[in-house]
Amino acid sequence: MSVVFFILILITAATLSNVLDSKIEFLPRAIVQILIGLALSLVPDFNHFNLNPEIFMLAIIAPLMYYDGMNTNINKLKLTLGNTFSLAIGLAITTIILVGYLGYTLLPGIPLALAFALASIITPTDAVAVSSVTENLEIPNEAMLSLKNESLFNDASGIVAFDLALTAFNTGQFSPLMSILNYLYVFFGGLLVGWIIGWLFIRLQLLLIETNIDNPNVVVPINIIKPFAIYLIAEEFGASGILAVVAAGLIQSTQSKSLRLTSTKTQVVSKTTFEIFTNLMNGFVFILLGVSLPTVIYDITNNGREVGSMGYLILIGILLYIAMIIIRYLWVTFRLASIRIRPEAQSLNRFLIAINGIHGTITLSMAFSIPLLLKGADFPFRNDIIFIAATVIVLSLIVPSVILPLMLPSKSLSYSLDDIAKYRQQMINYAVKGVVEAGEDPVETQAVVATLRSQQSTIRHPKRWKTFRILEKCFNLEEDILQNMVDNDEITEKQQTLYQKMTLIQSSQLRQSFFQSLMHRVKYSIIKMTHHLKRRLKSVDQQKLKKTILSARDDIAKIEDQISPQIFASLKKTLADDNHAEIHWIEGYYRERHRRFQNNERTNEIQEELFINAFQNEYNFIQNQLNKNMISRELASLLYEQVSNDEWIYMQNDSIYN
Repeated sequence: MSVVFFILILITAATLSNVLDSKIEFLPRAIVQILIGLALSLVPDFNHFNLNPEIFMLAIIAPLMYYDGMNTNINKLKLTLGNTFSLAIGLAITTIILVGYLGYTLLPGIPLALAFALASIITPTDAVAVSSVTENLEIPNEAMLSLKNESLFNDASGIVAFDLALTAFNTGQFSPLMSILNYLYVFFGGLLVGWIIGWLFIRLQLLLIETNIDNPNVVVPINIIKPFAIYLIAEEFGASGILAVVAAGLIQSTQSKSLRLTSTKTQVVSKTTFEIFTNLMNGFVFILLGVSLPTVIYDITNNGREVGSMGYLILIGILLYIAMIIIRYLWVTFRLASIRIRPEAQSLNRFLIAINGIHGTITLSMAFSIPLLLKGADFPFRNDIIFIAATVIVLSLIVPSVILPLMLPSKSLSYSLDDIAKYRQQMINYAVKGVVEAGEDPVETQAVVATLRSQQSTIRHPKRWKTFRILEKCFNLEEDILQNMVDNDEITEKQQTLYQKMTLIQSSQLRQSFFQSLMHRVKYSIIKMTHHLKRRLKSVDQQKLKKTILSARDDIAKIEDQISPQIFASLKKTLADDNHAEIHWIEGYYRERHRRFQNNERTNEIQEELFINAFQNEYNFIQNQLNKNMISRELASLLYEQVSNDEWIYMQNDSIYN
């Protein structure tokens, strides 16, 4: 299968999972994506899919961990740094030792080094998995902060311990001192490399801002390349690439205020790009996990195993999972991690931290990275370890998904959809009032007002048949106005014909039905024939027609200046409760047409000034409502974001202003 086809299939599957997630509320998105992956494994090209750990860690895990680091509150992390390292290093190493000895006891004949390798594989928690399972639940902030910070750093503990265990098994030698030194180098070396390179990237972006080249075409590609480059450089130095991208994400978070100097367009595009990109990557993580599981089962069934039965392997996976929950619970209970929690919430938080030790694709990728061969023979216990790791992953996803909704309320917002509609309507009305009171040109004012009205998310979609019925009346009104202007010697017949041609060319861009399009074609043909008869059937070259239109642009603009106000006045009279959507759509069409006809600098300046005034009024309205405690900070942030997006769209739209 080609790489392009493979990626397209994954994107399609991730998109489908987002659709199903909005409909299937009782299952976490991660479970939905795993099920889609299982279904995808039935496709011939995905049969016996083997995860490439190196590509997976670079292409998917690295950007996700970078994004998690970038969205981590650095101030909160500083306050909980001791607790984070206690969970990510102390708890991780303790779990590897205890679970390693337990696995050595339960798996007959397994070497101690491989038992520790198994424990190293199933110890790291997955930030993506934790967020997926808990995203719709009200988890206490203290517990959630501890879980996220732990999952940012404990991957390195598992990966380093796993490498040491495999080295000890392959060579038969183990040096505690060298192991500790190697661990410190990989862990803190990754943080240092990520911090340095991340800082250099920040300096580069600030330089782009200072030299006014911080446009999206430059900044966004740099930000996309950044996690891959940092991961590869850190791995080249033998340090942890995962911790390097986390450190780079954290330094990006610390410099967020400085980077606000970049253009609004760049900020909006960067944020949107990363949100879409990480959403897809999150989907890839669990879809690939689902695709890989049948291969794991097939290998353990057909390619041999070192234990008696598959049922026994499942039992071992269950016992190891329970052991890790108990170790996590005791670690917090004995205050080896000093989590700041209220006395009444201590028991709940301990349980949440224990049960939310969720494992995911880092665990599976480490399991798949076990060599296939050792000295020409099959690597011992490889299939058993992979199957146990897969069992632990599935258990760690299913158990919290079942238990947590029974213990915790669903996540609630401080506002409802009705609140959004209500205050958005008030905000737009406030902005419209300011635009009208500015006393600028009526046509330009009407254009800006109508555009602001179009922000209303409550306006339904226009009905096609009703839209064209009103449009036909507008076209007839134009014809009457044009004829009156000819009769009153305000324009010539030649100008009338040219204007008719121009408006018909513009109207051809409408989304018409076949019948409507045909009627306008007939109408255009009749006008063309009439024009030819008046010109003694003299043919007109298309290029000549274009030149004629351009040379007569001022005449057309003057005609449009007289027609547009009458059209808008007629539409205003026609406006009723049952045709809001249709009228607003038609107003938009005529505004756009008017701008195309006019396209003069003064018009652009008027509209730009009115838009700036309108958006500033919207910002003022939000701030006033927030100061009066009429809206929550969450709702204010949502409204601010909507205004910021609208501002960028309208102020950057070249078709309006250029």
